[in-house]
Amino acid sequence: MFGTITPLTEELRVREYTEYRSVYCGLCKELKRRYGFFARLLLNYDLVLVALLADGLSGEDGGTRPERCIVNPVRPRPTAGESAGLALAADSLLLLSWHKLRDNLHDEKLGKKLLCAAALPFYHFHYRRAAQHRPELSAAIAAAIEKQSALEAAGCTSPDEAAAPTGEMLSALFADCAEGADRPAAARLGMFLGQIIYLLDAADDFDEDAASGSYNVYHAAGIPRDEALRLAKEQCNMRAGEATLCYHLLAMRRYREIFDNVMYLGLPKAIAAAGCPKKKDNPSGELA
Repeated sequence: MFGTITPLTEELRVREYTEYRSVYCGLCKELKRRYGFFARLLLNYDLVLVALLADGLSGEDGGTRPERCIVNPVRPRPTAGESAGLALAADSLLLLSWHKLRDNLHDEKLGKKLLCAAALPFYHFHYRRAAQHRPELSAAIAAAIEKQSALEAAGCTSPDEAAAPTGEMLSALFADCAEGADRPAAARLGMFLGQIIYLLDAADDFDEDAASGSYNVYHAAGIPRDEALRLAKEQCNMRAGEATLCYHLLAMRRYREIFDNVMYLGLPKAIAAAGCPKKKDNPSGELA
């Protein structure tokens, strides 16, 4: 999901890149602390953005220390220490991943369906724990996914309407990253970024959905591929402008340079690349 919106890493300074990587490694450690070793299999860059926003707004600094892991057993990597932002990111990753596994049971091929079916009982236990930690967020995510499913089942032909549930889901998640005066702007930022993510996914999956017969709002509207890509970029650029205005209202106490990179470089690049072949998502260019 959030893997669509990442920093343009070649434009990060060494210190900023190290901080970004340390939060990724810190999220891996947080998943293990809260949900056990196998929860780390869910790790990706998607929820790093949430940890950066939450700790960036609060100013919390759990410190950074060199740690080894199973992927890097020899050379220690800088790893962010425990923080409220990493805890929120870990809980959110469990909530979102469980719903993704359930969704895959309907949308994927037989082999992947079997893997998801095998994993669901294990992750359901952890999902329930995450939902206990974040009951309001869990309810908001479940409601948004139910609304999304209803729109797709009805063959929704409006990109704005189809993108709304993802916007609502990210709005709830980003609101949990903030307190006080920052909360409304963070919620609105999440709404626009969520809609952008949905529309970019629809553009990127256009050919694949056409081949498989899966729902795609641009297919449902009868829009040809080239026009769909043009429209998706136009719609996303409009939302990116609004998202930037919301971002300007936030009082970031940490990670400002990384978030500037995301908003002013990474996001425009992701929109411009809509519909182009994608490399495997790994903003670092190396293994974790």
